[in-house]
Amino acid sequence: MTPRSQVPTPDRVNREAQLEWQLDQMTTRDGVVVPVRATARRPRWQDLPPTMRRLVEQTAGGAVVTAESTGTGFTPGFASRLTLEDGQDVFVKAASSADDAVHGWPLSDAYRDEVRKLSLLPDGIGAPAMLWHRDVEVDGVRWIIVAFEYVEGAPPRRPWRLDQLRLVLDTLAATAPALTRIPAGLELETAEEHLMTDFDERLRLMRDSSNDQRWLDTVERLCRDGSRLLAGQSIVHMDLRDDNVLIGVTGCVWFVDWNWPVSGADWIDTLCVLLSARGDGLDVEAELAQHPLTREVDPVAIDGLLAALWSFWGVSMTKPVPLSSPHLRDHQTWYAEVTRDWLTERLRAQ
Repeated sequence: MTPRSQVPTPDRVNREAQLEWQLDQMTTRDGVVVPVRATARRPRWQDLPPTMRRLVEQTAGGAVVTAESTGTGFTPGFASRLTLEDGQDVFVKAASSADDAVHGWPLSDAYRDEVRKLSLLPDGIGAPAMLWHRDVEVDGVRWIIVAFEYVEGAPPRRPWRLDQLRLVLDTLAATAPALTRIPAGLELETAEEHLMTDFDERLRLMRDSSNDQRWLDTVERLCRDGSRLLAGQSIVHMDLRDDNVLIGVTGCVWFVDWNWPVSGADWIDTLCVLLSARGDGLDVEAELAQHPLTREVDPVAIDGLLAALWSFWGVSMTKPVPLSSPHLRDHQTWYAEVTRDWLTERLRAQ
């Protein structure tokens, strides 16, 4: 007989079910397991300087009673759900000039740029609301703090489930009209600029280190033929992976981390989402053929985007592993494998 103390209550069962996604993983061809929901090493609430914690509490309007750091993503900035003494939840991101020096790149400026862009982005794009932000100097260190509406959701399960994938794809279609309004002052680079500005250098690095010149010839041809077809008048998230998606219990979908938007074709984010679903074994060609944003897209454009994305991962996966993101290169390796497999299959079918 099970002791009463060990019988799971409905609340406990619910909580355990809600947390199962944190154990999701994917595996590279070489058998490396990547814990997709524990990819970032971030400072916790107690790691922030006391002066910073007080500033956050003063601005948020109450003392923080619990803090839950997010393990998803690949950047080392502070990112936590904070519960205040009145029960309100808020999601806060923060980074400092000291973080920039430690990690060797301007993380805090990336957060500032996100604030600037979110302040200009139109409503109705599926992004949680930005509540407030502070750009201050604390104890001789420059900090950027950004607070967002906390939304009760979790990333889609991995491997992808078809019902969740279609929720995300439906939301992409529903938000597409709002993303056709590019506000004055947003100053976005184009998708082609974003993907192709450094392409020649990426290609040179890969040619210098690879014996697979025929494949690189194919990548070069596809990129040059397809990149011009990425043009458009829509705001493109351009970093829309499953870890930048949240799904609520009622089926609401949110898209987070609008750090790198570009202007381009309205179907680009849909293809980026489908990449990981394809790697998880779903029939994404069927989704491409029926989705309103992709069903009429020139196959040359799709192949060109896949080739350009592969060129990024083909170079990035060979770089040293950053201490703040120990699974980053494995993640990029997985995406490179999946992208090449999909592209190869598409080319064989032509």
